[in-house]
Amino acid sequence: MGSAAVRLLASRLGAGAVAGLVRDPARAAARVPSGVELRRADYTDRASLDEAFAGVSALLFVASDGDARDVMKQHENVIDAIAASAIEQVVFTSIVDVDEHSPFYFAPVYRDAEQRLRACGKPWSILRCGMYSDFLLSHWLEQARDTGLVEVPAGQARIAPISRDDVATAAALALESGAHEGQVLELGGTKAYTLDEITELASMAFGRPMAYRPISATDYLARCWATMEDPWPHAFASMFASVSQGRFAATSAGFEQITGRRPEELSAFLERHAA
Repeated sequence: MGSAAVRLLASRLGAGAVAGLVRDPARAAARVPSGVELRRADYTDRASLDEAFAGVSALLFVASDGDARDVMKQHENVIDAIAASAIEQVVFTSIVDVDEHSPFYFAPVYRDAEQRLRACGKPWSILRCGMYSDFLLSHWLEQARDTGLVEVPAGQARIAPISRDDVATAAALALESGAHEGQVLELGGTKAYTLDEITELASMAFGRPMAYRPISATDYLARCWATMEDPWPHAFASMFASVSQGRFAATSAGFEQITGRRPEELSAFLERHAA
């Protein structure tokens, strides 16, 4: 998402106006246009953030990932560095599920980051992202091309997915315009689907029969423990607990508010990747 946003900003503002903050500049160079400055920055290394933020006026803060305790500390490091910098505007990619009653593993992490960002003394915009279409594709639909089945504990709950490319576009344009200071905007799809409907769309896009079979939360957690390392079994299982409560089902107009157009439909996304 970060590299996609950098590419769009460079195309609109000129490569010299954009810097990419990366852990490994040599590895990241192929992902961004020539002329974009790459600055080493690591969310675990506060000193690297202080150095990387020098001369930055507007920051797209893409959330971290991993063990919740580590992510919370990394977000704290970034926001403390923002507060100590000359940055005048921050756009942060949060998630739609930050409610204090949510069962989702990452909900407290993002809720904490939002609270810290609001209190840091810098103008901010928060983009709460729904579930990524890319996430559905890579974790379940691609495997279902071989197995024919998506087996998760979602019941008949609905999901309103949005692509990472669309989130990157909205984030870049929000940063460029500065027009959404102090706003919390939700970025989700314009339609919410059940897993039956999602697998039906995937079947048509990939030309292979796929189906959804609900399984129990207990069986899913056991399967996760057999195939994933900590903390991912808890993260995935708690995500589906949240999905089952309808916390990823809300459609939203945030993307259209920022960009002036509708986000890519899930069917078009799947057809594009199938091609």
